[in-house]
Amino acid sequence: MVDIDSETLFNGAAAALTTLAVLFFILNVEFNYSPVSKVAIVFLFLALVLAISQRTDDAQLTLLGYGVVVVSVVGLFFDVVNTFNVGSELTVLGLLLLAAVLFALRTRFDDRNHLLTGRQAASLLGVIAVLAVVVLAVDIATGGLAYELQPESQIEIAESPREDLRVASVVVTNPTPLPERVETPNYAACAAGDWSEYRLPSEPGRERPSAPRVHLNVQDGYNEHVMSFGSKTYPVTLYLDAANATGETFRIEQTSSCPDDESGTPYIAIYERATDERRVYPV
Repeated sequence: MVDIDSETLFNGAAAALTTLAVLFFILNVEFNYSPVSKVAIVFLFLALVLAISQRTDDAQLTLLGYGVVVVSVVGLFFDVVNTFNVGSELTVLGLLLLAAVLFALRTRFDDRNHLLTGRQAASLLGVIAVLAVVVLAVDIATGGLAYELQPESQIEIAESPREDLRVASVVVTNPTPLPERVETPNYAACAAGDWSEYRLPSEPGRERPSAPRVHLNVQDGYNEHVMSFGSKTYPVTLYLDAANATGETFRIEQTSSCPDDESGTPYIAIYERATDERRVYPV
């Protein structure tokens, strides 16, 4: 039976909680900057843990420090794999490379199970700290992705008005040297102008026909990223539920908000809705 004293218990608990904190940060914390910055922060913290483990004569702390680093690196690896969708083949290759590195490192242990001297560990921490600061500074200073909405001039309802029609494109440009996650603005659309002849049949409990229903969808996928100095274009489609619209052509206009006028030629207004703005449903 293993003899576990209070010191062992507290050391093990501290290591377990540290590992959980790192994994929680990697997998669950929403990070508004480049994933490279997130990796840099994690590596900086792990370098600190490694430096502590290499400068102590306590074999137990050294072992637990290795455990924190190894488990966290594996968690970080899977987060990067999922973030950039590298595929199963590269995932397997990456895991094998990690295993090979760990197997090779075991030959570098000295008589105290240290991989580095205290000075070497401190130097490594300093180098990673400088790199992390540079990455974060570049990430913050460059400002992230730029989004440009490019609407079509008009749409034609060829058959069913309830089909998804392409009405615009969103061009996402990355002016930074770091990959950035795509988070398109909250674009929306509404029916502006006089749509009286395109109103839907009245529903039970309503005294007058309902206004056409409009819904905009930016098809930017999930967990998309734009690489350094690159760009991507995403289609924007429109769902229009209106009566007597087959064969009709409606112009598209980009506006600052949903126009409240109900006069003039009917058209589709596309605008960027504020994040705290409530969706307005037609009546």
